[in-house]
Amino acid sequence: MKLVLTVVVLVGALASTCSGYQVKPKNYSATVEQLQHEYARAEKEFEREFRIWKHTGVKTPRFREMLDSWKIPREERGMELEDLPIQREGQICLLCRSVVGQLMQQRQNGATRDDLFGTAYELCTTLQIQEPDVCYGVIEINIDFFIYIFDNRPSLGSDSVCAVIFQSSACILSDPEFLDWSVNVDASGRPVTESKHFPSARGPNDIKIVQISDLHYDPKYQMGYNAVCNRPACCRNDQGIPEDPSEQAGRWGDYRDCDSPWDAIEDVIDHVAEFHPDAAYIYHTGDMIDHGVWETSIGHNIGAMNRIYSKLIRTFPDTPVLNILGNHEAHPTNVFAPTINVRPDFSMDWLYRFSADLWGHWLPQSTRHTIQQGGFYTYLIRPGLRVVALNNQDCYTFNWWILWRPDYLANQMQWLHDVLLVAERNNEKVHILAHIPYASSGSTFRICQREFRRILERFHDTISAQFHGHTHRDEFNVFYSRESPEHAINVAWNGGSTTAFSDINPNYIVYYVDPETYQVTDFESYIFNLTDANLTPDRRPDWFKLYSFAEEFDMHNLSPAEADRMVKRLGTPAGRDELYRYWQFKVKLGDPSLEAGCDENCLLNHLCQVVVSEMGDDVKCDELRETFFD
Repeated sequence: MKLVLTVVVLVGALASTCSGYQVKPKNYSATVEQLQHEYARAEKEFEREFRIWKHTGVKTPRFREMLDSWKIPREERGMELEDLPIQREGQICLLCRSVVGQLMQQRQNGATRDDLFGTAYELCTTLQIQEPDVCYGVIEINIDFFIYIFDNRPSLGSDSVCAVIFQSSACILSDPEFLDWSVNVDASGRPVTESKHFPSARGPNDIKIVQISDLHYDPKYQMGYNAVCNRPACCRNDQGIPEDPSEQAGRWGDYRDCDSPWDAIEDVIDHVAEFHPDAAYIYHTGDMIDHGVWETSIGHNIGAMNRIYSKLIRTFPDTPVLNILGNHEAHPTNVFAPTINVRPDFSMDWLYRFSADLWGHWLPQSTRHTIQQGGFYTYLIRPGLRVVALNNQDCYTFNWWILWRPDYLANQMQWLHDVLLVAERNNEKVHILAHIPYASSGSTFRICQREFRRILERFHDTISAQFHGHTHRDEFNVFYSRESPEHAINVAWNGGSTTAFSDINPNYIVYYVDPETYQVTDFESYIFNLTDANLTPDRRPDWFKLYSFAEEFDMHNLSPAEADRMVKRLGTPAGRDELYRYWQFKVKLGDPSLEAGCDENCLLNHLCQVVVSEMGDDVKCDELRETFFD
């Protein structure tokens, strides 16, 4: 999922797993506003030079100069937009608007599919966005969706396209069709008057729940093959064996841009079953498919998922496994067409029916309808505790269908609201499972963030916890009231990943949940060191408990109030050592990450990521910045 700065058809398919956050300079908004005029001028110049090229077949010296200046350095291919220097946001938005605007104009002028493909491919290779075979594959897989959207949304502008996909303060979204939809929220809830807290600490009767996330099984992974291939996924059996032994893939995975071999998939599942036989539930939060985004297919995805589900069924025949979809389960990657779409070749029915069949081993028949409809469901897993399992890939900024009908995003969110309303009336507590963290400003469409926070605030008494994946990091988010931002109302936990992609150790999480409130009282993260494991390839990896969250950070429990107290402490000079430990645990002591380190500005970015849950709402981050360097 490495985010490349690209012709738009490439962006989402190659997007990074790790969606970071950058604290904005105090003059950031004014600077962005000043630069908009310069960006508009450059966009017009690109348009002029592009048209000369298309009309004459010749790139002028000025056009070549522009393309050379926009080439993507190899080291930036693997960086999330938010992890780049913040001044790059506007430059990337400019590149996107310039290229997409001309592709759209070409189509309006009668360009064929082959014409558009040729233009996109030449720009992708000229700008060095990816290797030629990756450019070819990703464009081929995705181009028909864009042609359909361009043809059926003639009013859609490149500014809106880029503001959705390259979501940032420098890429301005103003189209009311994207902004002016909402969920009907019941108005009878109890107002938020304080941070949510509860008295229970971790106890012997707590329910144990194991979260497994982001397996990313690669059927092509092969020990000894090239781990430095300059593509979104390496260590594959068609990429050759490098002469340098240090560039060869290890037995149990690789810190570089490589997914998981089958041996590693089997090992983590077997380890959970062997060492946590008392787990009441398994939360499996998506992304089973590899990062070979330029060559996915329905058959490939089904084959890989079927192997994993078969292993889970054999290993946990009597322990409920609550599954959700990740963005990689789709073909093409990230693209989840709405059910209202009329083109059968764009339909996601194959994935939803497959999921309903396999998940049916653990779920009641009553869940089948919504799974087949959209890959989501709800299930009362025990008296008083309801799981709501979402397919929130519809709100992923790299799901192209947002560009077609942004208001369709309200459908599943309205269903979530209505389920929560019934749960509230029945005095049930709810755990929400969703692959992509709603707080991720680099991944979740900003209006979905806004509407989710409205729902979260309305049902702050009912929702006990959220569980996410996608980022591959052992991290969490604290949600604050929109109306009273001094009050913390919910916490979302992230299960990390069992893949080492990239620069991290594999992990899984064991949660301890109070049997009355169903709040999380503590969790433990289990990892193994990949370097050590690969040094002894004939032995199973040596898993160990990395830490207990409550013990490590001196918390009575993991309530929103306690999490808020912890964050405030880490946001002071006296909490710097604790914050550094949090970052070390977040990257799961991955050897390359520890070697790279994290300075004070980096640490502040990671801390702000905990408290920012809606793009543009930096209130809590600004508060932390004021205390951070005191």
